Amino acid sequence: MAPPPVPVAKEFLVRTAWILTALVGATPLAAQLPPIRVGQTIRDSLARKDQKFPDGSRYKLYGFLGTKGDTLTFNLMSDDFDANLVVADASGNRLGLNDDGGENCNARLQFVPRATGNYRIYANSSAQAELGEYRLSLARGRAATPSDSVCKGFGTITGTLTSDDPQLPSDSTYFERWILPVKANQSFTVDLISDDFDAYLLLTRSRGEKLVDNDDGGGGCNARIVYTATDGHPLRIVVNSASQPKRQTGRFTLRVTEGQSTVDAKGNCRFNNHVANNTQTLQQSSAATQTSAQAASIQTIRVGETVNGSLSSSDSLYPDNTYFKFYQFTAPPGGGPVTIDLSSDDFDPVLIVRGDDLDNSIINDDGGPGCAARVSRTFPSRGPYRILVNTTSTPQRQTGRFALSITQGSSPARDDDNSGCGQHGGAGGAGAAGAGAGGHSIEVGQTQQGQLTRNDVLLTSDSTYAQPWSIQGRAGTTITIDLESDAFDSYLFLRGPGISGGRDFQDDDSGGNCHARLTATFPQTGEYEIVVNTADHYATGAFTLSVTQGSKPKSVVRCSRNSQ
Repeated sequence: MAPPPVPVAKEFLVRTAWILTALVGATPLAAQLPPIRVGQTIRDSLARKDQKFPDGSRYKLYGFLGTKGDTLTFNLMSDDFDANLVVADASGNRLGLNDDGGENCNARLQFVPRATGNYRIYANSSAQAELGEYRLSLARGRAATPSDSVCKGFGTITGTLTSDDPQLPSDSTYFERWILPVKANQSFTVDLISDDFDAYLLLTRSRGEKLVDNDDGGGGCNARIVYTATDGHPLRIVVNSASQPKRQTGRFTLRVTEGQSTVDAKGNCRFNNHVANNTQTLQQSSAATQTSAQAASIQTIRVGETVNGSLSSSDSLYPDNTYFKFYQFTAPPGGGPVTIDLSSDDFDPVLIVRGDDLDNSIINDDGGPGCAARVSRTFPSRGPYRILVNTTSTPQRQTGRFALSITQGSSPARDDDNSGCGQHGGAGGAGAAGAGAGGHSIEVGQTQQGQLTRNDVLLTSDSTYAQPWSIQGRAGTTITIDLESDAFDSYLFLRGPGISGGRDFQDDDSGGNCHARLTATFPQTGEYEIVVNTADHYATGAFTLSVTQGSKPKSVVRCSRNSQ
């Protein structure tokens, strides 16, 4: 359990006492110090060789000439540390200090000398771990009060991601960065919630060193990061969106709380908000890439009706390269079960049902006869509900004719993987290799080629296929597991003795380019299972699995595969 946080007032007083003790020390007279003058900006850096206060924080010292009655404003700005400014007289007596008076966790100190003479200004960081580049400026006059600061403490704020925000060069998504002061061994949870875009969170330190990221760990399309700080270095929270569709904007809520909350191992965000919550908006936003003749209205299907339609290349396209078309229906009055069937002789159908009063999307692949999809249930209200006609992701971009029907009453729906259902569209019998009937094993130092197929275990919680590989583990041994695939977005689990789940034994994109990399230490000696999995529903394909001894660094390359 993390130690309780030091009350802010007490922490401020303790730090002030340290600074007071240090200032009245053996430092040269102001006239002998490197000078800073009105109108000047000094660019420098804090390093381990610099002098430090008793709390371990480093500083650089400058001298300036103050005229009685003048108003002077100092600004200390840094992207590398939480800036702190201290002003003192020539003897080292503290006359003022400031931590976060400027924007973005920068320091701004306004000072009016009571007498003309030499003074000192200390460019300081807020903790011993904080080093790096800074800019120190001095201006005459009183500066305007900052309208806002991204020096984010624990609590909740609301904001808006807009087209005026900067873009990540890797995938052209907009982002806002918030600086989070933390203490060593402090555990916290960061939640990013939005109804307007598919939330994505990154936690970094210094100049973009990624510590952890998350897409859908907060449930639905919301993001959640749980982290324990290793030291007092301030961290950066990056509010961002998923890379598809590009340049998402909208309102969000960012919340930082003490302690560790549960992270969803696999989020249930099948699609972004433009599909999930506002099909009208999706059709309008997709119009730029679809034909101008595509209708903006939602087609309606009634209970007792069958609709014959077709998926074509002019329909909307998911990031997993599958086409979809949507319909809307109203459940019968008085409740009672209904059965929705989707069948096709041209493609392998996937049926998705979404509603405002459904906790999760209902997704089914082969619940009906043969390769048909079926959902049979009683809905909590009349709705309306949205049906998405979709396909499996392998092969990609399947098209063709289909029949969608809704009947009153319940019908049996398969809940197994329906391995007898052959793939359409010349998939080439992908189920032939790597079938789940045979066991898979790997040793430390080995690299194995495999195939994730529709004969593997289908996880009903998120409709993804999983393939276990056994490995012998020795207590205290650290290994790195890499899962790479050009066919799907890789996801890894490790399970076995001493592992009860949690974020330390699973990974999505730490290998870079949508590959998974998991570094873990075996808690006990025994047999473990590496679970080859995907981040995408019903994804299959070839992969490479390797295990090496020791740890490897996480990649900072974002998963930004597009729908080319």
